[in-house]
Amino acid sequence: MDLQNLQALGALVPNQPIKRTFEAVRPVTSPKEEWADPDVPEFTGDTEKVSFDVYIKRLSSADEVAIATSAPEDQTFVLVYRLARNKDGSPLFESVEQAKTLATWLLAPLVKVIDEVASRAPKKPSARRTPSGSKSRSRSAGDRRKSGKKQ
Repeated sequence: MDLQNLQALGALVPNQPIKRTFEAVRPVTSPKEEWADPDVPEFTGDTEKVSFDVYIKRLSSADEVAIATSAPEDQTFVLVYRLARNKDGSPLFESVEQAKTLATWLLAPLVKVIDEVASRAPKKPSARRTPSGSKSRSRSAGDRRKSGKKQ
């Protein structure tokens, strides 16, 4: 085993984040001048679709360990903290605590796009095709059915 073999096998996770664009439905805020407290947004009751570009780091073994060893109620936020990135690859959030402050309307679609990029399951190979191009073979008269009876 050497580093080049590991890299060729895909055993080393690249650091380059992957850009994804996703949509969310956000509540519309009233003008900031109208807020009772300048640090607390007030909402109009309307919503609008917004689009975000986000950069997602691929899931590494270190990320898996950090997520698995965090408290169950923090695992989603550890995932977001570790995998959501800026364009240059630096972390988007400064801490897990900061990731916890995300509004639900943004957290849910962000986690979905992270899961799409960082899926832990390897891609399944496509179904083998028969010589005719069909995905399933036709039963011949001599084949037994699942019930054990002949056709």
